[in-house]
Parts: sequence; C-alpha cells; structure tokens
Amino acid sequence: MRNVKRPCNRERPDVKLIDKRIIITISFGILVTVLVFLGIQDSLNHPSISRVPISPNVAISRVSSTFNMSENQIDKSPQYVYVKPDGKVYESDPEFNNIGKIIGNAEPTNTGASHFAWEINNLQNKKKYYVDGVIGEIISNSSYK
Repeated sequence: MRNVKRPCNRERPDVKLIDKRIIITISFGILVTVLVFLGIQDSLNHPSISRVPISPNVAISRVSSTFNMSENQIDKSPQYVYVKPDGKVYESDPEFNNIGKIIGNAEPTNTGASHFAWEINNLQNKKKYYVDGVIGEIISNSSYK
C-alpha cells in the first residue's frame, strides 16, 4: 500500500482578523488620500516662496535696462495683469493671483504660456511691456494710443 499523506489539522488563521486588517489598511489609505487632497487644495490659496511676485520697481528697472530707456519715460504705477498665450490681458491682483475681466490685447507671449505679469507703459513711444511677475522676463509687448 501507498503512504497517503493526510493534511494536518492545523487551525486556519482567523478570517475575521484578516478582514479587520484589510479594512483598517484601506481606511488608512483613504484617510491619507483625503488629507493630501485637502492639503493641496489649501496650498493653492497661499503663494509659495518661489512664487512671490517681484516688485513693480524691479519690473520697471528690467524694462528700462533691456530697452535702454530712462525711467522717466516709464509710467511709475504699473498694473498687475494676467496674460494668456494668445495675448489677451486680464486684470489681476498680486496678492491672490485672481483673474478679473479682460482689459486688452497684446502680442502672443514669447513662451506660449500664460503668465501673471506687470504691465509697464512707455509714455514716450506708447508701448506696453509685460514682465513676468515671478522671474522678471519680458514676455510680450503691445502698442496703445
């Protein structure tokens, strides 16, 4: 006769304990996901240190040095705006980066992207220059009457 091995009568792990572990693990994952989502949503309301807008004076000096103009030719009260890639210009607020109503048009941006920017008016040749509000790059310009 052959030796037939019979399975041991070991106790099976408690199925209820495994079910509780799975439920706790899934609940923990859901809780962490919700907390990360809420943290990301809240972070959108606060500018990070790397996204604090440059001052209007920096934007004015950038335009005057790039185009070799005296600062007397430039309007001393630039407006903070939002410029879309197609050149549409919207009013904005440097503290909250809100986008308001459309206020004008400019040439399409050099980067092909949207920017919060300072609108600098050259009083002598009636041109507007748009200086990126974070990195200070001149991203577009336009003429006005």
